[in-house]
Amino acid sequence: MPPPTRMAAPARREMILETAIRLFAERGFRGVTTRELAAEVGVTEPVLYQHFPSKRDLYNALIEHKMAKSQALYDQLDGIFSVGADDREFFRRLAHLIVLWHESDPTFLRLLLHSGLEGHELRAMFFERMSAKFLRRIADHIGEAIAAGRLRTADPQLVSYAFCSMIGHYSLDRLLFPFHKLGTCSPGSSQETVEQMVDLFFTGLEKR
Repeated sequence: MPPPTRMAAPARREMILETAIRLFAERGFRGVTTRELAAEVGVTEPVLYQHFPSKRDLYNALIEHKMAKSQALYDQLDGIFSVGADDREFFRRLAHLIVLWHESDPTFLRLLLHSGLEGHELRAMFFERMSAKFLRRIADHIGEAIAAGRLRTADPQLVSYAFCSMIGHYSLDRLLFPFHKLGTCSPGSSQETVEQMVDLFFTGLEKR
């Protein structure tokens, strides 16, 4: 009988990351030891440290892993900025992309919620590597629309944060409270609800 095939290092690293995300999302960061993580993967702790010498290396890798998984969504973000002067369409597309991001990986969202509740360093790393960059890019686009006179004068960073927070909170509620019919004042699909939220938001930004 031939000996079992040894897993290649990249595949082993990927398995460790996927397992870490699942365990941390289920139990939180304080509820998982490196020994438990190694056992779940089927390796020893020294092997785990060969791939990730420190916990910070592991957390950095988790962010990189999520960014790679989200690349297709970030590619769609590039397309959103190509709508030109149609600002309502920009916000509409952006809203649906935010909803899609939340729905595409609920396990990672659980991970972020645990990091916030536990005051874990991953939350700051995630904000610096992903959220802040995302918000700045949107703020720059909004600033250009304001400078061109298409939107009323406002702080572009505040507008960016307010809009993403509104849609993000709605998306998070749909994941946290699936048993509750959200948007009862406006019956319909999730897409229709988001469209109406965009209209309400955009009405306050239109140049009058």
